[in-house]
Amino acid sequence: MRKNNKTIKLKIIICFIICIAFAPYTFASSEIIETQYIPQTKNTLLTKDSVLTQKRLLANTQFDLRDKIDIEIKNQSSSSACWAFATNTVLETNLQLRSNEKYDFSERHLVYSTSKTFTDGINSLGHNKEVKDGGNELIAMAYYTSGRGPVLEEDMPFDVKEEPISLSEIENKTVQKKVSDYIIFPDILKEKDESSNIIYTNNAKDKEYTEVEVNLVRNSIKEHIMNYGAVVTMTVSGSGYSDYFNYELDYPAFYLDNPNYVPNHQVVIIGWDDNYPVENFNEKHRPSKPGAYLVLNSYGTDNYKYGCYYISYEDCYVECGAVGVINVENIDYTNIYQYDPLGLSSNVCIENENTLYGANVFTKDATSSELLNEISIASTVEQNIEVYVNPTDGELSKEKLQKVEIEQDSIRNGYTTIKFKTPIELTGEKFAVAVKYINNNSTAYIGIERPSTAFWLTARSNLGESFYSEDGNTWLDLKEENIDNANICIKAFSKLLGYNIISDSYKVEEELIYRVSPNTQLNIFKNNIQTSGNIKILKNNIELQESDIITTSTTVQVDDYKTYKVVVCGDITGTGKTTPTDVSKLKLYLVGTQQLDSIEQIAADMNYSGDVTLTDLSQMKSALVGLIN
Repeated sequence: MRKNNKTIKLKIIICFIICIAFAPYTFASSEIIETQYIPQTKNTLLTKDSVLTQKRLLANTQFDLRDKIDIEIKNQSSSSACWAFATNTVLETNLQLRSNEKYDFSERHLVYSTSKTFTDGINSLGHNKEVKDGGNELIAMAYYTSGRGPVLEEDMPFDVKEEPISLSEIENKTVQKKVSDYIIFPDILKEKDESSNIIYTNNAKDKEYTEVEVNLVRNSIKEHIMNYGAVVTMTVSGSGYSDYFNYELDYPAFYLDNPNYVPNHQVVIIGWDDNYPVENFNEKHRPSKPGAYLVLNSYGTDNYKYGCYYISYEDCYVECGAVGVINVENIDYTNIYQYDPLGLSSNVCIENENTLYGANVFTKDATSSELLNEISIASTVEQNIEVYVNPTDGELSKEKLQKVEIEQDSIRNGYTTIKFKTPIELTGEKFAVAVKYINNNSTAYIGIERPSTAFWLTARSNLGESFYSEDGNTWLDLKEENIDNANICIKAFSKLLGYNIISDSYKVEEELIYRVSPNTQLNIFKNNIQTSGNIKILKNNIELQESDIITTSTTVQVDDYKTYKVVVCGDITGTGKTTPTDVSKLKLYLVGTQQLDSIEQIAADMNYSGDVTLTDLSQMKSALVGLIN
């Protein structure tokens, strides 16, 4: 049950993960992650499978993402929008590499949508910054994951001017994609001791890495670039750093060995060269060993011939603030429920406890019936999870919180979308989503949004929104725990049930209803699908009667919003049955003399394997003569 009186005194530790610092010459603020470390759960960088992956990567000593995809060289000019250019490039390269989709997203919309002051008021979703103040990668990730962006460049073209505009200029733009998963790589800060030996630490300097751990992180960044696209990272920029550059090359070389400088610029890593010569760097500042990342800048080609340059592996900051996008999806939800539009900025834990519960109670339209399909969780460490939902009234009790079957039981250091195996119908005015965080080898952490640093000072919370629990039974409101304006980073994504069909008997994906048995009458079919909308079931634009047989390519229309096609197993020809003609068409397809369209192939997949094979032909023959049902 939910209790506000402290029957159990819990020790809450606030572990700030972000420390914003400004440099006099600023293109972006630095992002210092103080509590990051190489985690030790089953999904860590140090698992057996991951180590094998890293060993394979060592053979790939040189890589350039431009050999796989086209990457545009952009120009931020004199603006402070380097962070927006860098993170949009991360997203754009992921889409091109993973799904062959080429986009140009608007940096201007990203910058303004995350800023505070406009000519006609205050942006309620803005961070505590103005347009000229710059930003960082986690602000951009919050923009992508909260449903505000990205939008197309043509919808809000870049303008070097950074003056206040009207709120209406960022509104009513079409959001193109949803970032469903991103990763925050462990920060590695490099300093030299009195003997010029390199010391590797995190930015809080409470964790020291071995060279083995550094190489594992480095190779994980490389593996990400190869599989998922560019990675944003930190560096410095400005005329005061000329001694750290060698400009006498088509691709300049850069090496900063002074950690007293504050990072003020963001670029994207698009490749590497493990054998990049030490001699290529400025003779005043040279690393001790060869090897460098290839990074893409956002200054056009005026300064750098190809828009790129190399940064030594030994550079102080090149492996700090590194973030990459993993999965990007089409917009597939009706509503986002969230209390963390500004994104991850801190976390809470109970000292030395390896399990901890967090929950958000959301309010919805009581008159609507919605399907909860997935949630997303932001975290500072890799952990295992369990998910519980109360779909009716939002009460946090073991009696009403039902455990959900999920497609994965772990979250990454960053942001993870957890899909439900079966959607849950939300019927009341409120619903609750609770997560059990499990970190078997260390303390469990709950990622939160909180005004812990300068850019997050606009974060706000209210009573009755976010709760934590030691045992999943006694719940305490974060608002009453001296954690001012903190909310848990759990989002919930739903679809209006009236526009969607669900079924326990059939498979429903995208706009298809399949795994329907032959000879299924309309009345039986209707009893096996659920929707709160009004449906029409038609064949050749003629509405079917109750006793009619459902056939492949029958159309199910839900109001005027969504249309599904039905696929009957074994019915290639659209009769609603398996016939000799179906067998004949499948034979011709398998020998390559006749084609089947995508719906016909699903109908021919008798064993639901995802492929049409001789096994399906054998099963279709058996079904035809009644040997199998």
